[in-house]
Amino acid sequence: MYADSEVLAAATMLTVGEHVWYSYGASISRMREVQPNNAIQWRMLSDAYEFGAAVYDFRGITGTLEEDNHLLRLLRFKVGTGGQAVEYLGEWDYPLNKVLHKALGPYMSRR
Repeated sequence: MYADSEVLAAATMLTVGEHVWYSYGASISRMREVQPNNAIQWRMLSDAYEFGAAVYDFRGITGTLEEDNHLLRLLRFKVGTGGQAVEYLGEWDYPLNKVLHKALGPYMSRR
């Protein structure tokens, strides 16, 4: 999403058959009031519909509904689009470079 030629948000979408995944996305802190993430999701949902997708997968959600969980708002957004929570097998990392993966582990756990 752009505003005045500046990229505010971006995302990747993966399509396999009739299944579309929102893969990754990010946005800058400035101009949050224009809600660039919502605009990206709307565009991706519209594209998925146009492609004939049967499933639009937002991917992971929180495993708890506790009010103090910082991810609860994200869950409400995802389910608020009319979707439902579906449990899959899970996600695993398969490191191509085991040394680099081990070295980055402590950094990634602090993020």
